[in-house]
Amino acid sequence: MALSLLRPAGYNCSTCGYCSPPGKRSTRKSSRSYGSGSWRRASQFYQRLIDRGWRRSGEYVYHPDMRDTCCPQYTIRLDAGAFTPSKSQRSVVNRFNHFLQTGCKPGEGKGKAKPFDLVEELRLHQVGYGTGESKHKFELEFVPATATDETFELYKRYQMAVHNDGPGKNSMMSFSRFLCDSPLGDDPITYRDGADTSHLPQHYGSYHLLYRVDGKLIGISVIDVLPACVSSVYFIWDPDWAWAALGKLSALFEIALAREMAAAGADGLKWLYMGYWIADCAKMRYKGDYAPSYLLDPGTLQFHRLTSKLDTFLQSHKGYTAFADVEAMSEEDVNAAKVAAPANGNGKVAESEDHSMEENGEGASEDEDSDDEDDEDDDDDAEYPSPPPPGMLDPSSLSTDLMGSLVVFTDVGSQLRLIPYAVSWLPRGNLLTPDVQETTETRRTAHDERARGGRWARAARQCEEPRV
Repeated sequence: MALSLLRPAGYNCSTCGYCSPPGKRSTRKSSRSYGSGSWRRASQFYQRLIDRGWRRSGEYVYHPDMRDTCCPQYTIRLDAGAFTPSKSQRSVVNRFNHFLQTGCKPGEGKGKAKPFDLVEELRLHQVGYGTGESKHKFELEFVPATATDETFELYKRYQMAVHNDGPGKNSMMSFSRFLCDSPLGDDPITYRDGADTSHLPQHYGSYHLLYRVDGKLIGISVIDVLPACVSSVYFIWDPDWAWAALGKLSALFEIALAREMAAAGADGLKWLYMGYWIADCAKMRYKGDYAPSYLLDPGTLQFHRLTSKLDTFLQSHKGYTAFADVEAMSEEDVNAAKVAAPANGNGKVAESEDHSMEENGEGASEDEDSDDEDDEDDDDDAEYPSPPPPGMLDPSSLSTDLMGSLVVFTDVGSQLRLIPYAVSWLPRGNLLTPDVQETTETRRTAHDERARGGRWARAARQCEEPRV
């Protein structure tokens, strides 16, 4: 099994990019989450994490406190194989293909309705695949997630035009940290023997899918390819191409990628994970327009179909209610139920443009996760709550034997070593002796310290939990 090395950051509070006017952040530090950095994270391990409600931003991975945070963020995934494009989604593809074929933008010519096959239509005018005659050359390039002058320049233009960033706000370093640096390993993907996979990724990990027309870069999908899914991270588009609704188009290309990988024999890969869904934020809730979509119940860690009943309930309720309980309610009960205020007393008042895929107006991005949770200067460390948030464990409930079985990565003398957690609380000098033993008393002392809120202990257990 590939090794995963984590760097706990702990439980923290920060301002929120959702419950504030566009381009602003909340005045109160009402967003609450638990986070961890990473030196390395196996793709299979990260798959287990996102299946439990975690999400990465660069090398940082975080889990919202789904009981006390101001804006609950639910993991949402789409069954790519069962997806059927809506009329508006088909129109986006037809409009783009019409431009490639004729050179005409919307309103400059009309095409005729015809049967629609998602993968076939998306590849119709792509160099190397399509057979249609074209006025413009469309290319897709699948590359590892690395920062280049070309991708950085498009990122700067996008951030200034769409998010109103100042000219000097973004640097190559911040771009690389946010959308290129990744702790994911590069384990090989196993396809069916004889399948044509020349256009598909050969390893799990983080990638940039580059969209070019006549050689010019017009869009970048930042994605993670994992054992069970393609996971959308961010989408960047050229402001001059707002008419093309590239956000919608990119989501369809990512769905097609998941389908093609599954068809080529990538066992178990059937989902497109679209980041987080927020019930009462238009710039986040549009993801439910891609059906069939499923939300993760943060308490039971089970996925449930996003139905109108569940949607209605979550729009008006903060805090945590088990999805099965919602499904057992009548429609009348859901509509008449009393609105529950969040446990921390912070209500959500507005929508924002930050943190994930934007509201999909004409040309808006549909595939975007920002580094809202990775703003280290904005975070305040806080005590791990008791009782613990949904889906997380109470540190004081963990057994001494379990804690004694964990190891931590730490510096001992001039070397980095993996050592038993039970002795990690000893002075560093004691760890240099060759006869350090995990005594019962040492384990008990470590367990007591962990129960009082030791950050390393909490993170070690939570990050190991998906392995169970």
